Amino acid sequence: MVDRSPSPPTRRVIEVVGMLASADRPMGVGEIATALGIARATATAVVRELADASWVTRDADRRYTVGPALAGIGARLALPASVAERLDALATEVGCGVTLSRIDVGALTVVAKAHGGSRDIPGVPVGQRVPLAYPAGAAVMPWRDGAERDGWVAGAGDHDSAEHLLALVEQRRYAVFRPSSGDAGLVDVLADLLDVVGGDLLRPRLRTKVLTQLSALTARSYTADELDDVGSLPVSYLAAPIVVGGQAVHEVQMGPLRSAVTRDERTAYIAALTSAAHDLARDPGMGAGQSGG
Repeated sequence: MVDRSPSPPTRRVIEVVGMLASADRPMGVGEIATALGIARATATAVVRELADASWVTRDADRRYTVGPALAGIGARLALPASVAERLDALATEVGCGVTLSRIDVGALTVVAKAHGGSRDIPGVPVGQRVPLAYPAGAAVMPWRDGAERDGWVAGAGDHDSAEHLLALVEQRRYAVFRPSSGDAGLVDVLADLLDVVGGDLLRPRLRTKVLTQLSALTARSYTADELDDVGSLPVSYLAAPIVVGGQAVHEVQMGPLRSAVTRDERTAYIAALTSAAHDLARDPGMGAGQSGG
């Protein structure tokens, strides 16, 4: 049969994704190739690319099913329009990427992302579920039960710093993170690399290594005294809790990834972020989402 599609490779991807999305069980490459009437080598190439992008995942038996990134697209579409619009507005206001994450016990899931400004830094894809480890999830921990909070603090290298961070978040409703001493310039270099080359153009393994290194350089929290200093400071990202009825399940993050941010700029970032978190906490759609665990 002659394939009259203007782009046969694209058609193959669509067919494979459609088949896995509608299947009631994981499928092997041979099954996919037979069902679609394509060469096994073609099916293998397609699922490998989809797996690299987290659109599909492979189990221990080498069978494939829909992955977290593809599932995340549906999660984004399922968000109330008001939530997506508020995230977009925040990203535009602060001129950098914004992420909405759900924090469950032991895991963080990216629920939605919005892009702003000229530098669009790729990160964890929507729908991706990653293990939760200090300092990720700091914005919600003051409102979690004692056992979960204690376990999170225990995972920090410096327990006193973790407790001070939680006290700051509980008091101010935000956290600000920075690179380790002397690494501010390297943050700029890595961010510029991803911006110029493009996250989608980097090989998936290289992109993962770069993002892992970037994360390691942006995982130190500021103290209250440091944030109140009048001088410029490097800022990697900020996070704020979305507190509904005394519970915090979601947090909103923004990532300026800048090596020098003035006090006035920090104040503007914090005001924009906490205002968005307050608005999201009042959104009925987010309120419903807070009830899960």
